[in-house]
Amino acid sequence: MNDLTMTSKVTPQLVSVKFVGRMDAEGVRQITEAFEKVTSNPAPVLVDLSEVSFLESLGVAILVRLAKRLRDEKRGVAVIPGAGPVARILGVARLDKVLNVVFTHDVALEVLGVSST
Repeated sequence: MNDLTMTSKVTPQLVSVKFVGRMDAEGVRQITEAFEKVTSNPAPVLVDLSEVSFLESLGVAILVRLAKRLRDEKRGVAVIPGAGPVARILGVARLDKVLNVVFTHDVALEVLGVSST
């Protein structure tokens, strides 16, 4: 079993969330409450999926809900999918623009208007 783990770092300028593992139904259930709590902070959100090995529809759904909520709150979101299947899934689902899919941390910070210092 490959559980999904979530780590986060919250600063006044940015909420960074990193997932590792499988974003399947069970994994998403494991992290949903913590994910929603940490992303309720008023800063833009950077989601790093570069170490996610599998992304199921519930994983996509939690990301889309986040993007809609942040858009309504006038906050930014950027997602780093990594080079594997997660990037392909987000591209095929045409979510690359909705989620501001980028491939490096520096570009994510630029998209979010956050200083890297």
